[in-house]
Amino acid sequence: MAQAMRKPTPEEAKLLLQRAQADPVWWCEHVLCVKPWAKQVEIMESVRDNPRTAVRSCHGIGKSFTAGQVILWFVNSFAPSIVLSTAPTWRQVEKLVWKEVRASYARARRAGRPLGGNLLPASPELQIVRDQWYAAGLSTNDPDRFQGYHEEHILVIVDEAAGVPEDIFEAIEGVLTSEHSRLLLLGNPTSIGGTFHKAFRGAGYHTIHIGAFDTPNFTAFGITPEDFPGNSWEEKITGRLPNPKLITPEWAYDKFLKWGPDSPAYQARVLGNFPEAGGDTLIPLAWVEAAQARWLDDEPGEPVEIGCDVARFGQDSTVIATRRGRRIEPLLVYSQKDTMETAGLIMAAYRETGASTVKVDEIGIGAGVVDRLRELKCPAVGVNVASAPVEPERFTNLRTELWWNLRELLNPNPRANPNPIALPPDDQLLADLTNVKYRITSKGQTQLESKEEIKKRLGRSPDRGDAVVLAFAPAIKQDPTALEVLRNLRVYGR
Repeated sequence: MAQAMRKPTPEEAKLLLQRAQADPVWWCEHVLCVKPWAKQVEIMESVRDNPRTAVRSCHGIGKSFTAGQVILWFVNSFAPSIVLSTAPTWRQVEKLVWKEVRASYARARRAGRPLGGNLLPASPELQIVRDQWYAAGLSTNDPDRFQGYHEEHILVIVDEAAGVPEDIFEAIEGVLTSEHSRLLLLGNPTSIGGTFHKAFRGAGYHTIHIGAFDTPNFTAFGITPEDFPGNSWEEKITGRLPNPKLITPEWAYDKFLKWGPDSPAYQARVLGNFPEAGGDTLIPLAWVEAAQARWLDDEPGEPVEIGCDVARFGQDSTVIATRRGRRIEPLLVYSQKDTMETAGLIMAAYRETGASTVKVDEIGIGAGVVDRLRELKCPAVGVNVASAPVEPERFTNLRTELWWNLRELLNPNPRANPNPIALPPDDQLLADLTNVKYRITSKGQTQLESKEEIKKRLGRSPDRGDAVVLAFAPAIKQDPTALEVLRNLRVYGR
């Protein structure tokens, strides 16, 4: 444990404050008892030197940790000052950035460091002088929350900035009016467009890029992107990882294999790059990540329906997706099951959940599964995704239409979709949904690439994505003419 500091004299306090304002890294080391690594140092010094800083990074580099250190440094070094932090969801505000604020505050206090203020137990707020000098976390459900904040020294931190609505950024602009105001944007580069993306395309921001290969667990051993294709990274690791809490080579390599180096997910979450090449991708990465972030807070509802994509080839998987209202439960994934075994697994899921409808892709061996389920009195519906769509002027086939329906249900824009769905935090599902591409035909129809094309490009079939698509397909009762009913129904959610 670090030795407690004696109370400084007024003159010493003045000099320490000047030092703190000029050197945030020194302050973090001596007061918070942490040693930032190179890119964290760059972020801290940029906030000190620049009115606006934008950081795009891969997954697991300690963004929230850094934000917490910056909050404590700023509010303790500038008197008086206001620090506001926000994120796409209230859970992210409380459980990410302010979790780090609380941990660092407690650690400094235990070490006898002179941290001022009162950290409120029930809300994300650190009060130095009430209503005059403080740090607070704000939700993004109402732009008006950002009105009325004025101070010479003010800092606004936006964590996971790619997912924050544009009207919040507009409100934040009204806060940044003083000479010494500061804005720090942090996030994974998951979407193109919006304030966060524009920050890296024009003037006004000091920008910082952090990819996995810039982090201590990679740089300590000289691991580069060229080491992944041949799996030579393992032999370079000759000791313990410097910081196992940060992104690890093992995790990044696993995503290299699962997602592929050209996928939007790999580009954003491992390399820290915007998925610029994903203009023909049907579902934006940011939409899926937002749906997965909602999952922990979302409550199961009605109806309960099951979608199942039956494996057609040896390496493919049979996936059962259960939908409860707007929420998909954790997926059930099986390999190398025959028709009877698959029917039994679906029947078990039906009985356990009490689903009103079970929708099965009946192309290939799926037809036999549907027949067996009907013999067992299961309300099974065979869906031929190659058949005609409900809206043939817009889509080339039913498969394209059902995938587009899921896209609309994932749209986070509250004006277009007030109640977006929630998906489980499944990395393979994320890859499936964000890797599917589409094109516009000469007739103006939307056409999804075929399963065969996807499998040739990715080396696998998007089985998990297809199961979720079926789970959100129109709810219909068992009927001999189920397909005709399906064709006459509007797509669910529209």
